[in-house]
Amino acid sequence: MKMETMSLNEFNKKHGSLFKTKGRSKYNAKRTTIDNKSFDSTSEGNYYAELKLQERAGLIKGIDCQVKEELWAYGKHICDYKVDFLVYHLDGSLEFIEHKGQPTPDWRIKWKFLLAKYDKEINEGKVKCSINWYKGYSIKQKK
Repeated sequence: MKMETMSLNEFNKKHGSLFKTKGRSKYNAKRTTIDNKSFDSTSEGNYYAELKLQERAGLIKGIDCQVKEELWAYGKHICDYKVDFLVYHLDGSLEFIEHKGQPTPDWRIKWKFLLAKYDKEINEGKVKCSINWYKGYSIKQKK
């Protein structure tokens, strides 16, 4: 029996794509680069540019992108979560900002873990967690 060899592109043309190739994400977001930083979408990159303008104007102290937060429960490491932006405000407070177009089940869980992790600091006003929705999406908050 003779084995046929072919490239991934040839295979995809013949049988259809079985593997996700580089390019757009499943939500059709186009990766973009600004200031040598890579962003998951053009919208996220544009939001970063807005934050940089605020920093240059002296309205905020600084910005970090893709900040890794370790999430723990009952002394066990559950997962890591990369928050889109961490903003340092002039009053010394911090703000975690997630730039989202559509919530996913995984994201919702991780966001709730982040809120629980910083519950005390949020109540004291030292930390703020906010979501910047784009494409007109919003979540109705339960009271």
